[in-house]
Amino acid sequence: SVLLASFIGSITLMPGFVAFPLSGILLTKGVPYMVLSAFTTTLMMVGIITFPLEKEYFGVKVTVIRNIISFFIALIVAIITGIFFGEIFL
Repeated sequence: SVLLASFIGSITLMPGFVAFPLSGILLTKGVPYMVLSAFTTTLMMVGIITFPLEKEYFGVKVTVIRNIISFFIALIVAIITGIFFGEIFL
């Protein structure tokens, strides 16, 4: 479910003032913190929808590298969140 949340966050274009209250609602519905962390982090950092505009300014190579690095950082943040909230046991 973390990978699905990361994928959805990567392809969605939504402002933070909508995303964070949405995450609060999802939390009350029982969605784990780890999934919410993956969703909101990729939503803010990874931009598949904005790729055409971004490549015009930074070029394809930089845009692809930035999105890949941001995606993996978001997964790391989700894992750390899961550890912190006891959703992953080491």
